[in-house]
Amino acid sequence: MWAEPKRLDDPDVLRSALTESTLDVEPLLALVQTAEVKDELRTKTERSVARGTFGSPTFFVGDEIFFGKDRLRDIEEAILARR
Repeated sequence: MWAEPKRLDDPDVLRSALTESTLDVEPLLALVQTAEVKDELRTKTERSVARGTFGSPTFFVGDEIFFGKDRLRDIEEAILARR
């Protein structure tokens, strides 16, 4: 959805994207509807926002925040620097 404008909140678009990725679609779609997964997503989203997340994709390396897919190289360098 960051490379192509896809509405992944549309079940048909999501199903198509998962199929194109050769993932097992039906078990994934069933799993994301469970209360356990929804609760975990809510908890992790709240924790991420508390750390400073303001959009997606956001990544953290330690306490350093990176926003945007264009920062993936920076994230890799930050991870390697921590080794």
